[in-house]
Amino acid sequence: MRSLVVLIALLAHAFLFAQVDTATVPFSENGWSLSPHGTIRVLLIFAEIEYDKTPSDDPNPGGSDHWPKGKLPVWKDDVFDPQLSRAPIAMVSRYYHDISLGQFEVLGDYIDEIVTIKEGENPSIKNVFGLGTLAVKELGSRNGLKTHHNLSISDFDLWKRGGKPGLPKEAGPDDPHSYDHVMVIVRNSRLTHGQGSVDSGSPGKLVGYESDSQSRFGGMNALPFEILKHEFNHLLLGGNNFHSGGGNAPMFQSYFMSLQGGWSMMGAANSSLLTACAWDRDRLGWRAKDGCSRINARDANSNCVNGDLDPLNGDTGVYVIRDFVTTGDALRIKMPYLNTNEYPQFLWLENHQGWKNNGSPTDRFHFEKDMPCVQGVVPGIFAVMQVDREEKSGKEIYRGEADYLRALPASGFYDMYLRGDTVRFECLWPANTTPLIVKDGLANPLSGASELEAPLFDTRGADVLMRSKDGIVPKVEVRNGNYIDEAMFYGHARQIFTVNGNRELGLGTNPPLANMLTLTSSSGKTKYNGSPPDNRVVHLTGINVELTEQRTDGSIVLQVRNDMTLVDQDVRWCGDSIVLHTPVDTNNYALHIAEGRSVTIDRSRTPTRIADPDTVRNERFFSKRTTFVIESGAHVLIDDNAELNVTGGSVLHVMPGCVIDLSASAKFSSDKDSRIVLHGDAIVNGTAKQLKDLCKEGRSERVP
Repeated sequence: MRSLVVLIALLAHAFLFAQVDTATVPFSENGWSLSPHGTIRVLLIFAEIEYDKTPSDDPNPGGSDHWPKGKLPVWKDDVFDPQLSRAPIAMVSRYYHDISLGQFEVLGDYIDEIVTIKEGENPSIKNVFGLGTLAVKELGSRNGLKTHHNLSISDFDLWKRGGKPGLPKEAGPDDPHSYDHVMVIVRNSRLTHGQGSVDSGSPGKLVGYESDSQSRFGGMNALPFEILKHEFNHLLLGGNNFHSGGGNAPMFQSYFMSLQGGWSMMGAANSSLLTACAWDRDRLGWRAKDGCSRINARDANSNCVNGDLDPLNGDTGVYVIRDFVTTGDALRIKMPYLNTNEYPQFLWLENHQGWKNNGSPTDRFHFEKDMPCVQGVVPGIFAVMQVDREEKSGKEIYRGEADYLRALPASGFYDMYLRGDTVRFECLWPANTTPLIVKDGLANPLSGASELEAPLFDTRGADVLMRSKDGIVPKVEVRNGNYIDEAMFYGHARQIFTVNGNRELGLGTNPPLANMLTLTSSSGKTKYNGSPPDNRVVHLTGINVELTEQRTDGSIVLQVRNDMTLVDQDVRWCGDSIVLHTPVDTNNYALHIAEGRSVTIDRSRTPTRIADPDTVRNERFFSKRTTFVIESGAHVLIDDNAELNVTGGSVLHVMPGCVIDLSASAKFSSDKDSRIVLHGDAIVNGTAKQLKDLCKEGRSERVP
């Protein structure tokens, strides 16, 4: 670990951001439309529609227990706290207090009456974007503002209007006053539940005053928390190209082929965790007051250290990260060897102790409080890969694609497949679903699919895959023959790294510690056709992270190394192109396959391209045959009874200067469709029989 004196780190951090002209150059920590720092108070309006012309259009004519017809919802006081407190109670206020480490407080109060919008008087009732305007219009005849806690317009005008994306927002009242944000929740509109939108406009004058921003939501089933926070977070982070963490949709251009789940501020109906992620906090500048760096962790003695790591350049050693939600601690690991014309990638590690331990109501899986079938959060490490989205200042910071975060669940990546049937999904809401078949023998850590995304399958026999038609959400799995109906896509305990469970990320683990393949695309279309800036090569190194201890206070100790190249479990590597790099210490092995273990280089059955399938023996592949390169000068050791197998039409290139040592009973082989190519002076050391078998049927060759 590089030792850092806290004072020097603080000065370095101040210097870093002193170089950014945050007054005139867009800076993400200033927020998009609203400032993510300080306090804002929302004016909330509850409304319902009276379908006096077409009663049959009413989606909820009789109301419900949580929101009776003609009355305010029973959860009216659970949305916002009206005033600041050390521990907010209402759900939305508590959410923002927790994710911002107390640096962004969202308060609110509601109009103390239900607003009824009559269909007959408002022919535009079906335009959901205009619902706020209709509600404000109905209230416009009131003599004055009457909120439940008797607040006035000045209480809702804490920021001046006109803030521009990425530029500083000015605190203080407008002249004349303007509400900072007006929010309308409707009981029985076409928005039904889990739908809504936000913008920086005004729904019109409410008792004489406009607003700086507005939103509208459907609340037919409950407090619409997921969509409410998702849409409000747009005002802090950016437009639809910031959809991530379970908040994206098939039509939006994204970094990955499959629609992603996971967690983030921009998560919504498809989130696993309901809280924010470390990327969100870094983007908006929410750091702990006792932090010493942009990203903070602790050393073995609890001293603050820089948590932004580049292990191949020496950032190794013992790191301690405390509970992420309450302290902000995290580690971020740079993925090496990505060209400058490619997307950068970083692996984030967060310690989530869960709501039962840290008291934060949203540090939990989406449905774990509601459904006993959901296997809830256990204390441990959550891992997520950041793609691109590294620039925080400049004119381009609000560009980029959606799904820039991809979770690495401890349950791994696989070539999942289908049986061709449907089953009854019982865990959350009973309905038919397609079960995903998962087997250990088809583990695919480098290019496979996980249960925190919607994998693409060749379901239609078409030549182009589309997220909207070919993506299947993992709800039911048959894993190694075991039927599991536990809504894995929305979070599962087995996705968490723990000291006593899956405790390691590295060269030979599933999931691995390596960069990911990206393919910038929308549903059925690619942007760069697999060329840069997309990442189409997976780089294998000795970077390794191991959980070694969980302390009584919940802190987790991690050992970070750059020299762990021993593969001590069976591994199957697939990908368009894979490079095994020489280690930092060139005297060490680049790959050491332990006794009795196998490494298989195979073709991915999980799609890595959207179009142009290749048919082999009646099986269609939306992937390339794997090209695996052992970098020049690398040294590989295959122990007794260990194997390195090249299969599925793959090609293994052993570059000049490489040495592969075969122990007496080791096996190095290629099937009839694959090839091993020795370049220049590359050497394979083994017995005469091993070398003869290697040359069998021309499956290996030597080229200059």
